[in-house]
Amino acid sequence: RYPDTVRVVAMGADLAAVAAAPADEKWAAYSIELCGGTHVASTADIGSLVIVEESAIAKGIRRMVAVTGDVADAARLLHQRLAADVARLGALQGSAALDAEIKRLAKEIDAASIGVYDKYVLRAEFEAIRTAFAESERAAKAQAGKAAAEFVQTTIDASAPEQEVLVLRLPAAGKAMSQAAKLVKDLATKAVLLIAEDGPTKVAHQCVVPKPLVARGLKASDWAAAVSAVVGGKKGGNDESAQGSGSEVSKIDDAIVAAQEFATVHLK
Repeated sequence: RYPDTVRVVAMGADLAAVAAAPADEKWAAYSIELCGGTHVASTADIGSLVIVEESAIAKGIRRMVAVTGDVADAARLLHQRLAADVARLGALQGSAALDAEIKRLAKEIDAASIGVYDKYVLRAEFEAIRTAFAESERAAKAQAGKAAAEFVQTTIDASAPEQEVLVLRLPAAGKAMSQAAKLVKDLATKAVLLIAEDGPTKVAHQCVVPKPLVARGLKASDWAAAVSAVVGGKKGGNDESAQGSGSEVSKIDDAIVAAQEFATVHLK
């Protein structure tokens, strides 16, 4: 609520003329505001100004928040740095590095106190890159899964009928290993253990044993435990299907040997 007499500040309009004809429609073209008190003698004292927030606070009423002076200059510098970081995303090599940088920038851009329009443009550019990366990753994982399944299928087809156990190293874990394991399970002809690096510091392994071979002494959960004992980490599963992970990437070859020996000893 305002008192009977209030201060009015106008940009470009003659307040005496406004007071003489307040209903004149031409005043709609000017900024004429009720003011509780100004803080500077002139707009020159404000220096830089950056609008950092614009939002609805009630029906038909929106709120704008701006920073000035050194704070506004800092907001502009922050926007320039973030824009440069976004522009450099395309130069990053390797999906892991790009994924990490995208996650970092997503948080920084959301939290950044920069110009509203600057943030809108920056987000649009960033989201285009993030979307393209996500689509590329999905396609790469799908291709890796297909390649892994084909490799396992080819290896099984090329193996002798009497060769009941295979231990295979895959080029990738994740979806590729899951698809390959599903193929083995559907075929239900051989016991197969799959192992692969899951990033630079992890090992993933998964094994499938058909029921006839379980009955002869080779249980998937025990097989996975033997591999986990070499590469570290945990394992889980049942007699027919089990999986595990570890951190000893350098011991994958040792784990392959251990898996082959375990199957040889326990399959009667």
